[in-house]
Amino acid sequence: MTLNLDCPDSFPDGLDAIATPAFVYDEGALHRLLDYTAPLRADERCRVLFAIKSFSFVPALRVMAPRLDGFAASSLYEARLARRVVEECGGEGASVHITTPGFRDSEMDEIGSLCDHVAFNSLGQWERFSGRMRSAVNCGLRVNPQLSFADDCRYDPCRPQSKLGVPLDDLAVVLRDEPARLDGVRGLLVHSNCDSPDFGELRTTVERLQDRVPELLRRVEWVNLGGGYLFEEDGEPCGDVGELCRVVDSLRSEYGVDVFIEPGSGLIRAAGYFVASVLDLFRSEGATVAVLDTTVNHMSEVFEYGFQPDVVGAEACGPLGQGGLTADYDPAHEYLLAGCTCLAGDLFGNYRFPEPLSVGDRVVFSNAGSYTLAKAHTFNGVALPSMYALTTGGELALRGGPSFADYAARWGLAGKGG
Repeated sequence: MTLNLDCPDSFPDGLDAIATPAFVYDEGALHRLLDYTAPLRADERCRVLFAIKSFSFVPALRVMAPRLDGFAASSLYEARLARRVVEECGGEGASVHITTPGFRDSEMDEIGSLCDHVAFNSLGQWERFSGRMRSAVNCGLRVNPQLSFADDCRYDPCRPQSKLGVPLDDLAVVLRDEPARLDGVRGLLVHSNCDSPDFGELRTTVERLQDRVPELLRRVEWVNLGGGYLFEEDGEPCGDVGELCRVVDSLRSEYGVDVFIEPGSGLIRAAGYFVASVLDLFRSEGATVAVLDTTVNHMSEVFEYGFQPDVVGAEACGPLGQGGLTADYDPAHEYLLAGCTCLAGDLFGNYRFPEPLSVGDRVVFSNAGSYTLAKAHTFNGVALPSMYALTTGGELALRGGPSFADYAARWGLAGKGG
């Protein structure tokens, strides 16, 4: 069974069974998204990792782990979490990879014990820390190909003066003039995009590496193509996985390397939903404000980057009086969806609904699987959402929920909560 929130009766007890605010992940959708990786994993063509910085909820990771080749971490805590999941339910040969702009000296020994592959972000990191890794750890470098595809520089890993990886021009100079500095480099990680459906851009990235550092590609054992690519949008395939397979095959045949890819959003965004309840409705200078029991602090990129999230069954629109109304909608059904904190900008945007909202109604945000929970916080003491799974057996199962004890412990009141 997969989630159909256009039909609330698809839940065993309808949307009213959910204690809001709530995050729901759909196990059926997880498997649908993982299906896109099947051609990549066939015959060990490519090893697929999940980048847990986008979503780290362990019960969902346990569902995903048997269909992955491991996890990609970006910090010591993520590496600890990934190692536990791999040990519990990872498949044979599942591994933990890590890269981060800022490795800490005090953490390197533990990172070396937890991770199978470490990609250092700079030549300085490589020279300081690679010698401390145990022999079983496969060490490499993150490379900035200096090739931008993302329109928004806030998301562009190859933006000017990027902090993410050794600039390819610099790497080429070192390879030419000081090749001994790269002795022992066993792999390269390149991450050059964000939310792109075009795997042709990944081919362009690989071709740039082939043009600038072909001899280094011949020396290394593995290439990690990073993430930043989507497999589907709005429930439909959006990228040519065959093109990705061809990129992988060309690397393997020409250089004899193992190839990794580490999608994040591509394997979780469409599988996650936020469910909120309407707390209040009132008029404010020509608009009808619907206050929800969730907040943009649960979906912080809405505030940070100023976009409107998708709402099931509703049409996003601009301010009242701008953009016009369609014949299918009554102006009375247009609402400014607002969060419940005292932050003035705690707003999701204006939406038109086919029917009027009432206090107690549920509003469902879709495509909310990635970079929501991972960035959620408790400003104003608003609790983090309850966690539900819609299982493949059709059960709506509570997987966890917030408590005052958790909140109190964060603020130094450990043992006093309830």
